[in-house]
Amino acid sequence: MPFMGKAAANANYGGQAVLEGVMIRGPRSLAVAVRRIDGRIVLKREPLVPLTRRHPLLNLPFLRGAFALVDALLTGMRALRFSADVAMEEENERLAQARAAVEAPPAGEDAAERPGEEPGNRLPLITHPSPPDARAEVEVREVAAGQGIPTWSLVPTMLLTFAIVAVVFIAVPDALANVLRGPLPPGRAANALINLVEGLVRIGFFVAYILAISRMEVIGRVFQYHGAEHQVIYAFENGDPVTPAAARRYDTAHPRCGTSFVAVVVLVSILAFSFLDIEALPLRLLAKLALLPVIGGLSYEVIRLAGAGRLTFLVLPGLWLQRLTTRRPDAEQLAVAIAALEGALEQEGRSLHRAAEATGD
Repeated sequence: MPFMGKAAANANYGGQAVLEGVMIRGPRSLAVAVRRIDGRIVLKREPLVPLTRRHPLLNLPFLRGAFALVDALLTGMRALRFSADVAMEEENERLAQARAAVEAPPAGEDAAERPGEEPGNRLPLITHPSPPDARAEVEVREVAAGQGIPTWSLVPTMLLTFAIVAVVFIAVPDALANVLRGPLPPGRAANALINLVEGLVRIGFFVAYILAISRMEVIGRVFQYHGAEHQVIYAFENGDPVTPAAARRYDTAHPRCGTSFVAVVVLVSILAFSFLDIEALPLRLLAKLALLPVIGGLSYEVIRLAGAGRLTFLVLPGLWLQRLTTRRPDAEQLAVAIAALEGALEQEGRSLHRAAEATGD
């Protein structure tokens, strides 16, 4: 989701963390930078035409939020798949090198001269690469418009994601909060209390999920890249030199992060669902699912206002939640985020130097 800074020329850039990397998207560009184990940075650049720019109706206030959310999900899944592909490339390269080391006899020695040992029984020498350099070589991969991962291939994954979210964060909290309907007298006040409890259960599930996955080392590094993305965007928006040293002075929490969007959605849903007075569970769940695009659209506008410096108090819960989803990055991770930002800017014919000049700082 793009961020809004005080420099208008640098607005609308943002992104997300991926496996060992960062995705940055701009108004007309997308770039994903991934750090390989050997220290090289693989950068993918491609043009981007968001759904909200393909038709004027899709960019209307309160309507654009639902389409922006779908667009962000599809773009994010493409970025994640690319980072996973880079990891698989490295794994395949290591396997090929291991096979070559096993099959090739040592120099000056024939396999037949070593009785009782089959060539396939030798273990390859495994070495650990030195820590990656922040100024590592960048391998650029250009993707033309209409190429790359097709959108239709992501639809099954997105539908499965929606199904899991509907069950875990809508159906189950509704069922748990529904036990209060018996003791409470019917009415608007009872509905408000039930939906407040449901919202708290939903937040509890989300926090428990984040805490559970954060124990995984790979997710911990993703959270560090998440923090790197925010710090680099902060430095860029404020016209500072976009370097690891300058970026690390900023906070890892940003008001226009997707985590803040989730928090606002929960708050808005508590208010919206309070007006639903439907006893039958299936009909109530269908009504809540039907309201999700409306809630998403309203939440999107709240996030936009908060990014512009208004209604910032509404994103405070999201900033608190980001203490769980972001961690302070190291210089190498900040360098990857900078490479992604540079890639997005270059795709639009800009550069970090010219963008900084445009702020007037």
